[in-house]
Amino acid sequence: MNIVPRILYGVSPIGLGHATRSLVVARELERRGAEVMMFSGGKAAEFLRGCGVAVEDFVEDAGPKVVGGEMKNAAAWYVRSWLAQRRNVPKALRLAGAFAPDVVVCDEEFSGTVAAGELGVSRVFIADELELGFARGRVARAIERRVERWYGGLLDAVDMLIVPEEGKDAGNRRYVGPIVRATTAGCLEVRRRHGLPEGRMVLVSLSGSGAGRELASRALDALGSVQGGRPSLVVTGNRGPKFHGEGVYDLGVVRDNQDLVACADLVVSTAGKSTIDEAAAAGTPIIVVPIRNHAEQERNAAAFGYSAGDSARLKELIPLKLSAREGARPCHGEVKAAELIMSLA
Repeated sequence: MNIVPRILYGVSPIGLGHATRSLVVARELERRGAEVMMFSGGKAAEFLRGCGVAVEDFVEDAGPKVVGGEMKNAAAWYVRSWLAQRRNVPKALRLAGAFAPDVVVCDEEFSGTVAAGELGVSRVFIADELELGFARGRVARAIERRVERWYGGLLDAVDMLIVPEEGKDAGNRRYVGPIVRATTAGCLEVRRRHGLPEGRMVLVSLSGSGAGRELASRALDALGSVQGGRPSLVVTGNRGPKFHGEGVYDLGVVRDNQDLVACADLVVSTAGKSTIDEAAAAGTPIIVVPIRNHAEQERNAAAFGYSAGDSARLKELIPLKLSAREGARPCHGEVKAAELIMSLA
C-alpha cells in the first residue's frame, strides 16, 4: 500500500519573498507525491490563493516600520512579533492536530515550528536570515539579545535547517542553493500582457510589503541621465499611490514578477533575496539598495558592493549597469529542498 506523506507548510506573511519560494518548493513536493497543506496570513496568503493554492489564513506578524527608506524602532517590531506568535501558536496546534502531518515545514514562520515541537512532529525550517542585528539603541539591543538566544535555540533544535544559498552543510544545516520561480512566458508575451512598449526597460521591484517608494522616485529622476533615449520605467510591488509620468508603468503587485525580472534590461530593487536570486538566474543586471538599518537587506546589498546611500547615486549607477547582461545561472534549489524534506517524511 502506498502511503502519501502529509506535509504542513507554514509561510511567513511578511513581504512576498517567503511565499514565492515556498510555492516552488510546495509544488515540487506535490510532484513527488506528497499532500501539502499551506498556511500563512495577510498579503502572502492572498498571493498564494491567487496562484491557485488552498491556504489557511490565520498567521499574524508585524512587518518592520519603514519611513523614508529607513527601518525604525526594531524593539517595537520584536515585541509585536512576539505577541502575534502567542496568538498564532494555538491556531497552528489545532491545524496540525487536524491534519496530522508527517513533517512540518516553515519558511521563517515560527508558530508552526513551535507547534510541531510540542506535538513531536519532524520539523524543517527554511531561512536565509540566520542572524539578526536590526536593533539600534541600548534598550533595543537588550531586547534583541533575548530574541537572538531564542532564535538560535530554535535553529539548533529543528530536525533540518534548509538554507537557500550556496554553502557547506554542517550539523542540521543543509545548503540547497537559490530557490527561484521559473519564467512562464517569453519577453514578447510579457510585454503584451502588461501593455509595455518595445525598447529598453528598467524594472523597479519594490518589497512585497510595499516598502521602497523613495527608491522608485529616485530611479524615475535618474532615467533622465541615460543617453540614447529614456528607457521605460516599470514599477512592481507598489501598494501606495501609483507613479505617473511619460514612459512610466506602475503595475502594482504582479504575480509572476520573475517574468518581468527576466525581460528587464536592468532591475533596481530593495535588497530582498528573492528578487536578487531571480535576477541572477535570468542574468539580468541589478542594483540593490537596502532599506537603511534593515540588517538582512544591508548584508544582501553589501555582497554586491551596495549600501543604502547608493539611492542618491542612481543617476550614476543606472547608465553604468543598464544592459550589462550576464549569463543566466539556472537554479534548482527547490529540487534539493524537496528531496531533503521527503527524506524526513
